[in-house]
Amino acid sequence: MGEALVRFALQTLAAIVVVGVIGALVALGTGHDIAGGMAGAYYIVGAGLFLVGMFPTGGFSMIRGTITRRKPTGARQEAHFLMGIVLIVVGVLFDLARPF
Repeated sequence: MGEALVRFALQTLAAIVVVGVIGALVALGTGHDIAGGMAGAYYIVGAGLFLVGMFPTGGFSMIRGTITRRKPTGARQEAHFLMGIVLIVVGVLFDLARPF
């Protein structure tokens, strides 16, 4: 379990850095506020990871009107939705603090 937490922390930190740099470059290129560009990138990528991470576990069925549970799909069944939540929280912090 400790190895999995270390791997998750490293992947999350790498995602924070990569998404932040891309968001900052896009904000600089378009002439917008850097913190706002980074926050927007964190929101978009975090929401995408959250949705992708939650999709295989089931959800509300429009046809039957019930909530279904399926076996998670994927090769390693990583908890991408947790990384998505962390990125959204980092986006909120950048949006509120405006460090740049």
